[in-house]
Amino acid sequence: MLKKLFGQGYVKQGFSWSLYDFANSSYAIIVASFIFPVLYRDLVAGKEKGDFYWGLITGVSILLGALASPLVGAMADEDKRKKRKFVFFVSISAVATSLLYFSGPNTLLFSSLIFILANAFFELAQTLYDSFLSRVSPKHLWGKVSGFAWGLGYIGGVAAMLIFKPWYERGFEGANLNNYLLTFPLTALFFLVFSLPMFFWVKDSETAVKIRLHKLFYSGYTRIKNTFQNIVAHKNIFKFLLAFYFMNDAMATMFAFMPIFARTTIGMNFKDLTLILLGTQVLAFPAAWFSGWISDKVGQKPVVLLTVFGWFALTLMMAQSQTKTHFYILASLGALVMGSSQGAARAWLTKIVPEEKRSEFFGFNGFASKIAATTGPVIFGALSSFTGNQRYGVLAMLPFFVISFFIFLKVRED
Repeated sequence: MLKKLFGQGYVKQGFSWSLYDFANSSYAIIVASFIFPVLYRDLVAGKEKGDFYWGLITGVSILLGALASPLVGAMADEDKRKKRKFVFFVSISAVATSLLYFSGPNTLLFSSLIFILANAFFELAQTLYDSFLSRVSPKHLWGKVSGFAWGLGYIGGVAAMLIFKPWYERGFEGANLNNYLLTFPLTALFFLVFSLPMFFWVKDSETAVKIRLHKLFYSGYTRIKNTFQNIVAHKNIFKFLLAFYFMNDAMATMFAFMPIFARTTIGMNFKDLTLILLGTQVLAFPAAWFSGWISDKVGQKPVVLLTVFGWFALTLMMAQSQTKTHFYILASLGALVMGSSQGAARAWLTKIVPEEKRSEFFGFNGFASKIAATTGPVIFGALSSFTGNQRYGVLAMLPFFVISFFIFLKVRED
């Protein structure tokens, strides 16, 4: 079965690469989406301005990762040491995650800086990770493998939530605060342990070149400069990046604020949130895998367009949701497009970029998606804080999906 999924001769590297999605989902759901955001908003920053500060530090962390992504990608293409850089970024992110244990009242500056460090390095690692797809499976299976990895990531999120539930399920009130905070070093351990197969068994494709750091910076800068000077030759890729910019902006905002929206506007408790997140992760796994299989049959473009339309419809309905039941239904439907959009988009970009510039262009993709994700959270947080109504923040995401859809229409698939 694994040979059929990853291709003859690719099983070890393909599965190890996919397992990193399993590993990093522990961080994505515990730190970036669920456990830490609620703690940060209610206890660290305070409920009055919590949405604003959470949007701000999320935006800043992603902006830092965005600014560095093209240069890091170009440097990786230059010295062929992509894997070494990837291991470094993952390790720093995991260490910073463990330090979130010291968050609490009167730690706004410390908690904000540590989260910014963890999230920025997490984003840089993700940029390099995505560019390995062409090395861990044959071209005709890129969609399926990418979708499988996204789906496996959702299983990783479920595993982390279930394993750490005894620590966070009673919230952070009173005596349980220490247990709640222990979730973060445990998440860091989970993240690192399941990243090890990627560390050891996925190899750089070419022989590394030893280049002094200052020369490597200059070479990376020169590569980026030459790419922009030849932007006409890469017009199709830059259209894709622009469309992905708008799509990812809205998606990143929804991921960052939905637990807070559900808790504050819909009135859900920790038990409700846990049930929703577990349910969506389980549903998203087969959806992402199936969409990847379909994208290899009919092409990535139709799948991405369909999921962007799905995001628009769900966001519109989310802004109008009133009851827990309504929110449960929308979250279940959202699970069908969560991983499908990103998994298919990753395979599509892999298909249209030249091999010798793959890390660089995935760096540009990281730049586009991360710059995008700095604006959406800030817009949501500002609208929510200054109007006192989170629904306005949700509605503000609709134009981003519309613009993304029409730009994707103009992107060639190959």
